[in-house]
Amino acid sequence: MSAVKRKNIKETSEEKDKIIENEHQSSAQSSQKDVSQILSSSVAGASSLVMLQLISRLTTFVLHQIVLRYTDPATFGIASVQLELLLATILFLSREGFRCALLRGGGDTVIDDSSGDRSQGKGSIISANSSIGSVQKITNLSYVPIPIGMITTFFACAFYIFYATEETLSAPYYVTSVILYGLAAFIELIIEPLFIAATNNLIFTLRVRCEMIGVFLRCFITFAMTIMGAPKNGEKGENAYGILAFAVAQFGFSLVLMIGYIGYFVSNWDIQLLKPRKLQDERQKVFWFDDHLFNLAKTFTKQSLLKHVLTEGDKMLITLLSEPVDQGIYAFVFNYGSLIVRILFQPLEETTRTLFSKLLTNVDIPNDADNIQKESKAEARRTALITSLQVLTTLIKFHILLGLLFIGFATNYTGTLIDLFVGSVWSKTLAPLVLSVYCVYVPIMGINGITEAFVAAVASEETLGILNYWLIAFSAGFVGAGVIFMKLLAAGAVGLVAANAVNLSTRILWSWNFIKSYFLKDRGGDKQEMDELKRMLSLTNLLPNYLVLILFSSAWIITYFSNQMIGWESLDAKIKHIAVGGVCAIVVAGITYIQEKEFIRESMRLIRGNKASNKQE
Repeated sequence: MSAVKRKNIKETSEEKDKIIENEHQSSAQSSQKDVSQILSSSVAGASSLVMLQLISRLTTFVLHQIVLRYTDPATFGIASVQLELLLATILFLSREGFRCALLRGGGDTVIDDSSGDRSQGKGSIISANSSIGSVQKITNLSYVPIPIGMITTFFACAFYIFYATEETLSAPYYVTSVILYGLAAFIELIIEPLFIAATNNLIFTLRVRCEMIGVFLRCFITFAMTIMGAPKNGEKGENAYGILAFAVAQFGFSLVLMIGYIGYFVSNWDIQLLKPRKLQDERQKVFWFDDHLFNLAKTFTKQSLLKHVLTEGDKMLITLLSEPVDQGIYAFVFNYGSLIVRILFQPLEETTRTLFSKLLTNVDIPNDADNIQKESKAEARRTALITSLQVLTTLIKFHILLGLLFIGFATNYTGTLIDLFVGSVWSKTLAPLVLSVYCVYVPIMGINGITEAFVAAVASEETLGILNYWLIAFSAGFVGAGVIFMKLLAAGAVGLVAANAVNLSTRILWSWNFIKSYFLKDRGGDKQEMDELKRMLSLTNLLPNYLVLILFSSAWIITYFSNQMIGWESLDAKIKHIAVGGVCAIVVAGITYIQEKEFIRESMRLIRGNKASNKQE
């Protein structure tokens, strides 16, 4: 072979190596960009949902303080406990399992009008293995909650009407209100396919706008009808409209959601792409529902039955095991204590569930490609695992720090808060003590929500089946703890909060064990990757600095003695007691920032860095 030929062969080989290297780098950059875009969109969505919950819950909270002046306790109890339970039961049992399954159905999104697959999407039968077929599987199954909801709504409303107590039935417009709440729930189920499409495409602004308008309308209707029905000229008696005001308001809220979602998709999407269509697999089998997704939805639905009992079990237990005074105190404390849960925790849980499902969709799929693609996919897998675990551990540590704030300060200011808001009628009862215990319960709720969101996003169908049996055990444990604390120890509402804390703590332990096994699973990664995952999962990485823990403990001791010695009975005492807490808070905040500066910077980098990278790319 001549020297010229050898030179040409060498140059050709070098060019091929460069092309292969460029392809590898391009693929890795593309995967990092996808992760970055998903994370950035999820962060933006979480921020929007938190703001939505903040405005809606604070608006509702302020409204309730006004409405309570014109509503008797029995009416408010039926509306805020019984009818809200009816609404939650219909929605939870009808859609929760399918929503969990469909929001983790895959990385594909619904194809809009600008897609090149538009013509394919309008065919009568779609290939199940195509990209649009993956989307169609989700679309078809998203309609199933509607017929389920129709049946659930009928039986739930019938039960509420025919098995209500005489006292409940005597409330003005009770039957009409039950029907309106049932219709409101069914209206929300009708737009479930549109909700799934919007969420899978990370269109969080649609939900924020619709729910924001709906919340203000609901508040306006409730307030207006309550004022109109209130006794005139200082007369005593029950409100003329009573629970009907709450029912009409809820019905109006659901109508706003339906009009908003339908209007958006009619204006911006080709509705033909959102219709159910038959699918065909490689064996020419024609079907409507994908077996894997359908079985996954059934598994989640079984879980939702158990979770609903766990979620609403406290109301059942306190009704059966406590006196009316304890029931009233618990309802009062729950309305205050659940503000942080609904404003912050619920949006974070929903958003992270979607985030984890999209980031970790393909990390366990076998790779039979060539070496170059294997290296590229290995890098994509590593990026997805590290990013997901960063988000997870950051949120857990955030909840721990937030919990320290509640425990270190809030526990000793519940009496002051209640006395300022509703006066001595409630501050002289056990409500401050119960709310203090609830403050300890808050971080447990936050951590449980995040860890269970991860399990729901990535667990296999087999694991979810095993979890169903564990949920039965958790339910039994919760009932047992409730009986012990409330009946045997006669702890009343305090015992119920303690039983809830025990229940969620055991669920956190189960979820954390799953999380560790998931991330430490052998996927062929190198030792450096495994060491990094182990470091991030360590207790040292999750807990704040020891000095921070000592500071919060010291703050609790100081504010405790301030509460005991200064008190909050008079305005002067309140000012002094709050001043003591303010000084402690400034000192603790400053030192905590210094000690946890790296954690704060990493959190900001995780949020802002991904936005910046998107702009650069």
